[in-house]
Amino acid sequence: MKRLLILTSVLFFAGCATTEYVGESYAATSHVDIYFDATDIDRPHKVMGQAKTEATEYMKFELIEQQLVKDAMAKGADAIVIEGMDTIVTGSFSSTSGDRDAKPKYIVTEDGELENIGGDGHYQSFSTTTQVKDNVITAKLIKYTE
Repeated sequence: MKRLLILTSVLFFAGCATTEYVGESYAATSHVDIYFDATDIDRPHKVMGQAKTEATEYMKFELIEQQLVKDAMAKGADAIVIEGMDTIVTGSFSSTSGDRDAKPKYIVTEDGELENIGGDGHYQSFSTTTQVKDNVITAKLIKYTE
C-alpha cells in the first residue's frame, strides 16, 4: 500500500513544474534561443529578468527546460541563458511501522491461571525517513535590443 501511495504521488507530481520570475515583461514571443554562457550571445541585448523553474526530482531536466522556455516566451524573452541545474532538498517525510503481534496476549485457563499466548512483550518498530528533492533550473531571460 505504501509503495502504491508513493507511486501515485510520483505520477501526480511528475508533470508539475513551476516558474518563478522577477523582471520585465514584453509581448509574447514564439521562439527562444537557448544559451549556456552569456558570452555566446552575438546580438545586442539586455537582461530582462531572472527565472527559476522547479519540479519534483522525478521530472527530467529536459522537461523542466521545456517549461522554462514556454514561460520565457510568455514573458516576451528572445533568449535564455541557463545558469544552473541543481537538485535541492525541499523537505522530508517519515513513516514508522511495527509489529503489534509482539505484545503479550493472555487468556484465562480453565484452572484460573493466566497464560501468555502472544508475544514476549517486546514491541518492534521500524522508522524510515525519505528526503524530498526538487530539480531546479535557473536562467536569465534576454531581450534582443536590435
